[in-house]
Amino acid sequence: MKAISTIAIAIIVIVVIAIIATAAYFIISSHHTQTTTTTSTTPITLTVVTFSGTSANFIQYAGELFHQLHPNVEVQVVQYPFSEYISKELTALEAHSSQYDIIGFTSTSALSVAPYLLPLNQSDFNFSDIIYPQEDFGGLYYNTSTGKTEIIGIAYETAVYLMAYNMTVFNNQTLAEEFEQEYHMNFSPITYKNWTVVLDVDEFLTSHHITKYGFLIDDHVAHGIIDAFPAVFGWYYFRDSSINLGNPSGIPNYNIMFEGKILPGYNYPLPSFNSTSGVEALMTYRELVNYEPNPSQIQISYDNLPEFFSQAAGAFLFTSQLSYINDSQDVLLAPLPGGYAETGTDFLGISKYSAHPQLALEFLQFLVSPKVQEIAFLKFGKFPVSKEAFNNLISNSSIPYYQREWLQETYRAALNASANPPNIPPTYPKLIPSFNNLVFQFLTSPQYNETYAMEILQQAANEWVSALS
Repeated sequence: MKAISTIAIAIIVIVVIAIIATAAYFIISSHHTQTTTTTSTTPITLTVVTFSGTSANFIQYAGELFHQLHPNVEVQVVQYPFSEYISKELTALEAHSSQYDIIGFTSTSALSVAPYLLPLNQSDFNFSDIIYPQEDFGGLYYNTSTGKTEIIGIAYETAVYLMAYNMTVFNNQTLAEEFEQEYHMNFSPITYKNWTVVLDVDEFLTSHHITKYGFLIDDHVAHGIIDAFPAVFGWYYFRDSSINLGNPSGIPNYNIMFEGKILPGYNYPLPSFNSTSGVEALMTYRELVNYEPNPSQIQISYDNLPEFFSQAAGAFLFTSQLSYINDSQDVLLAPLPGGYAETGTDFLGISKYSAHPQLALEFLQFLVSPKVQEIAFLKFGKFPVSKEAFNNLISNSSIPYYQREWLQETYRAALNASANPPNIPPTYPKLIPSFNNLVFQFLTSPQYNETYAMEILQQAANEWVSALS
């Protein structure tokens, strides 16, 4: 298997070289024709600020390709640790500094930076090629002063929260037959209709000592809980009309952790998780965590989940984590139980104080053009936001089967992903800390029942209402 993987990697390198060699062609054939290309010969530095990691490295690489087409333009990507980058950005933006031209942000921090970004026009990008549910969760901002929805940033990659599983375990016919005889359910993750099946699989694999852990799920108190809980809660929210009020995706920017309508007498929707469905979701989340390391000792997080993956049945993760998993050729993807997904996309917007807004726009257009988006996957393992890039990669027979399966499942999920946490302005500074701390208290407490779960969720809801009032 490893020999095949090595050959495949060599083929991918050849593909990447060929794509880079045609850079001059694809920029002409991309959607740059929608704006006037900068032709000045004056040296210009276009500065992008974002959090450190593979995404930043991709942006820098794209900047080098952009420089080949615009020799007078240097793209510089300034990277800060994830825990610091928003405060660094806001310090510069609040001072009306022209230090940064392009601002990076995530879905949950989008509305913190929105007041400092230039609105983008629908005609600036070929949105028929952009996977719109990815753009919708963070790229759009409802401006209460104008009553209009503005485009504040462009999604430059796709990330969805799905189920990844070890196919060496689940392709074992003997195990499959044994599980189906014992639990009377299908063993294959692509068939799971609810979270009960996941817990049964966890119990089966760990009790038979086939894997040390069940399906891993993030329980990190600093940020991960706000991603993991909505992924579980989504199953219950979609089916509970008493909280979704006929709107199964919730209200934009509030999303599923709030009710689907604003009730009379309020200026905002009420939290939805302090409900029977929320309690069921929290109890399920706690049971999932029981099949992984004790969070009082080791918290599963975005960064360390790949380290534990080899000892587990699989994991609920963002597709951006796949490239970090060892022996990833043995990993396949399935939707969350019941056939849905959560979005976790990253964005870039143009600062109101940029000295080069037109050039910044041209670089963003270049970044999301199909050919550059193909490079994002081939060279950096970042899933594209361009539909054309997805389809080209899926049909590329030189790419290993397992990667094409990733692409197919991610593309299918990304088109409909909606089990999302909120991204209203208080989300990052207030809602996430209060919710995560309280839920972590429940996950680590010896007290483990529905009454206590409701107490925790009601306290979190009260704190959210206080933050909104």
